[in-house]
Amino acid sequence: MLIPSSGAVAFGRALLWAVIVLALALTAHFEAGGHLPPAGVTALLGALLLVVTTLAVRRQIRWPGGLVLAGLGQYALHQVFSFLGGGSCASTTLPGGGAHAHPARPVTTALAHETCVGTDLAGIDPGMLAWHGLATVVSVGLLVGIERGVYLLASWLVRPLAVRPLWLPVVRRVPVPADPETPAGSVDVHVAPERGPPSPALALRLAA
Repeated sequence: MLIPSSGAVAFGRALLWAVIVLALALTAHFEAGGHLPPAGVTALLGALLLVVTTLAVRRQIRWPGGLVLAGLGQYALHQVFSFLGGGSCASTTLPGGGAHAHPARPVTTALAHETCVGTDLAGIDPGMLAWHGLATVVSVGLLVGIERGVYLLASWLVRPLAVRPLWLPVVRRVPVPADPETPAGSVDVHVAPERGPPSPALALRLAA
């Protein structure tokens, strides 16, 4: 029986959520100019995200819950990507300053791979924020549609099958009134007796 909230179907839903959210987060972060973590770190983040989505798919995920889940996932992944890619923004020197060069203030915009991205929400570059917001909406729109399809398929498979042959005529049963039963031991005076009176010859023979 297809049960979307448990078993292999629930694990498949959780895995799909984790893969799509992580893939779109990586794409959005890279397109906005951020650094990408190594493959091992990406796999670890995917495993952690899978744990969260496994708990979330115990019920059907709709638009409000999907936006919260995907939005928090995008924000958390952005913070991790920025931290691993140099989110602390080490001080840099202005070109041509020599020994008397003054440290430049940290760059919080993601323009190229030589720059770094701030790790606080207020310091996120508008381009980075727009990419992650787009990734959130796309992931929720795709996954909520898949959720509806899975639950509709499950409800269709578990409903009872009512098979009615169309080629047979419909027979209507008409109730037939039953005759009232005569109680045992009662005598109906209106019914003629089955045996008549004794014949005269038999009466004379008995008298003699």
